Amino acid sequence: MRTAFFVFAICAVPATHAAELILPSTALERTGPVHAIFRTPPLATGTGQLSVEWTDVYGRVVDRRVIPVEMNDETDIGFDLDLRRTEAMQNEIRAHLVFDGHNKKGVADHRDQNAQITFVAKPPVHQWWDYAIIMWQNYSPEQFAKLRELGINGSEYVGRNRSAPEFLLKNDLRWYAENVATDFYSAYHHYYPDRDNGWEFKQARAAHQKDPSSLEPFKRHPSLTDAEWLKKVHDRLVESALFFSPYRPFFYSLGDETGIAELEAAWDFDFSDESLVPMREWLRQRYGTLAALNQQWGSNFTAWNQVTPMTTDEAMKRSDDNFSAWADFKEWMDICYANALKMGTDAIHSVDPEAYVGIGGGQMPGWGGYDYSRIVKSLTAIEPYDIGNNIEIIRSLNPDMAVLTTGFAHGSWEKHRVWFELLHGNRGLILWDDKSEYVGPSGEIEPRGKESAGYYNELRDGIGALLINSQRQSDPIAIHYSQPSLRVEWMLESRPRGAAWAMRGARAERTDNNFLRLRESWCRAIEDAGLQYKFVSYGQVEEGELLRGGYRVLILPHSSALSPSETQAIRAFVAQGGVVIADGDPGGFDEHGRRLPEQQLADVFGKTSESETTEHTFGRGKAIHLVANLIGYHRERVLGKGEETRDLVARILHDASVTPVFSLTGEDGKAASGVELHQFRNGDVTILGLLSNPDLRVDELGPPDFRSNEHFARPRSLKLTMPEPMFVYDVRAGRLVGNKRELSIQLDPFEPVIYALSTRKAPELVLRSPERIARGATGYIGISFDGRTSAATHILHVEVTDPAGHQKSFYSGNLRAPSGQAVWTIPVAHNDATGRWAVQVKDLLTGQTRTAAFEIF
Repeated sequence: MRTAFFVFAICAVPATHAAELILPSTALERTGPVHAIFRTPPLATGTGQLSVEWTDVYGRVVDRRVIPVEMNDETDIGFDLDLRRTEAMQNEIRAHLVFDGHNKKGVADHRDQNAQITFVAKPPVHQWWDYAIIMWQNYSPEQFAKLRELGINGSEYVGRNRSAPEFLLKNDLRWYAENVATDFYSAYHHYYPDRDNGWEFKQARAAHQKDPSSLEPFKRHPSLTDAEWLKKVHDRLVESALFFSPYRPFFYSLGDETGIAELEAAWDFDFSDESLVPMREWLRQRYGTLAALNQQWGSNFTAWNQVTPMTTDEAMKRSDDNFSAWADFKEWMDICYANALKMGTDAIHSVDPEAYVGIGGGQMPGWGGYDYSRIVKSLTAIEPYDIGNNIEIIRSLNPDMAVLTTGFAHGSWEKHRVWFELLHGNRGLILWDDKSEYVGPSGEIEPRGKESAGYYNELRDGIGALLINSQRQSDPIAIHYSQPSLRVEWMLESRPRGAAWAMRGARAERTDNNFLRLRESWCRAIEDAGLQYKFVSYGQVEEGELLRGGYRVLILPHSSALSPSETQAIRAFVAQGGVVIADGDPGGFDEHGRRLPEQQLADVFGKTSESETTEHTFGRGKAIHLVANLIGYHRERVLGKGEETRDLVARILHDASVTPVFSLTGEDGKAASGVELHQFRNGDVTILGLLSNPDLRVDELGPPDFRSNEHFARPRSLKLTMPEPMFVYDVRAGRLVGNKRELSIQLDPFEPVIYALSTRKAPELVLRSPERIARGATGYIGISFDGRTSAATHILHVEVTDPAGHQKSFYSGNLRAPSGQAVWTIPVAHNDATGRWAVQVKDLLTGQTRTAAFEIF
């Protein structure tokens, strides 16, 4: 209990001369001592004592002391605070001065003064290295205390607010700054209390339908290149970062479900002058002369200020398959969107350089600005819906991007999806809980909370951190990611529909999209062959990534639009021994979307056939043109079919010397399909995750279509064969399986098995703990191994319990141990219980657990 002098004060000095506490800042790093000042005006001469107490939201008395005071014509009493003892963001210091002295005239000076100050101890985390589970909806502080028990460790807070979220700080929960500039980035898809979402977009479509000749519906308000809006948003983001940076948010979200138009709907934005004027300058730099542009576009502009791109309706009517004037415009809009995102990131970084900056509700690759080869250069975090392999695309193009996904649903398939996303490289989960299905109004844990608590806590207790701090591996297979080809293929597929394109919404672009289905089919076919891949963007191909990255196989899924630089790079790749696999019309168009007289890779593929697969030797490599309907594989595999297509892909990859390092077979002895094998590297340790691999569902994003997963909803008996005998550790079970060359596995349909494999047995985990720690002192627990470890970074989960057996969350958590060495600190509070405490440390890789005891006195 706090003593009475913190509540009542009797002071002989005038009220205008109140005491105050002064810190270097109201937001402090937890890296060492800071100097505090108790200021007691006016000047004082005499002696007394200053009592100081520092507390936090956990109720810990972090520091308590009585400081003798001797002053000679002074006002300031200085003392140091060791911020390394901090465990919470929100802290308070209260000080009480009792002082007797005299002034220069000899008059007695008695002071009895109080002062207090609150400050933020910045979270120590800079790099996003641990798994986060974030609740989107706002709960009460009491309910958030229950949510913490379920493994939920964060929330969101609107990024335009300018007051601290006490309901989160009371539970020491971090958050992300949500929707800072949704009005700009999501202008045609954002929430109105009195209108439907996407109201502006519906108005634009109605206006276009009423007068198809008018360009007014195709003018974005605000334009992504509007200088006034860009400054307005920039200044707002700077202001947001100035306010939020002391709390070190998980990330700043520029906007939710952002895009050029409404989500990923195809639309002819932006024909405003704010867009067209800089576009003309961009075209001038790209083409050099107006004559060159006219030649490419098939136009006859006589001045740059006349240059206007084609609308979709106009492009569809062209009979020469020259879509350049339309496709260049679409590329310009992708650039505008990416530049606007980059502006937002730069604005935040001007205040908070290490912050993660992203968007929420990221869409599938395609329209709306979703050229991920550009987006991944503009952001450092993203929360995308997992559609069209955008997770794999993002990870391939920027492995450092912090990726989260949204949790809408519950049940076994939702549990599967959360594990699936983690194994695909995600670092967290944002929960959508509009029906309060986790915790009830009285604090009772609801069914969705009970169902999720087990695997949420397992993810948060170190497995998530282990995979985040390991490097996901792929085989030398590159899948071409081509935004120019997407444009051409969309036009060829949509042209027969004519003007109906304008009434298609985001759902139609998702569910009726052969280009997307083909990409998904290639991914699943490769995964069913026991292999992994990376996407390589059109820009990376131009820059030589195929040879630099050591790829053996390049897949061109309807890569109809290629630049001369891409063509040259692909030709060099095959000539030097690579294998290229294509379907459709590879290189039949240039990068602007103009059909060419001859395929650019005709010499590489040789004579192709419309009725059978062909192979052609080129240099030391080979080009294969497929006629198999790989689009259908995406549909067939969820029904337990597609063996012929799967075997064809596996055979082609095998012939290119791309075979699985770890063999996975079923009960029939054949290669097991429908199970994805994820491989990570951690130093010389290999981590394998095996999980059933159905068509991923996000229920709230539309009807299931043909996405029946019943074929995958059954246990599997599998055999894993290693290339050599290896020590196998069951990561989830926390045990050594043995030194094995083969391993029998019973795979649950909804949960993974995760193994750590090493050619050397792991050394023993060792703890070094003090026997006694005084209240107010800091204890140091040394953690190491008794020999050289094969792992680059161990993840340790630490749990500290008091004499009554209660786990203390503020002294517990995950710890990174490079080369297996680390120190865990316990800054014992002045009011911690005396007696025998315990610390338990678990190494996630090997499952080794050690316990040490110490006495607090």
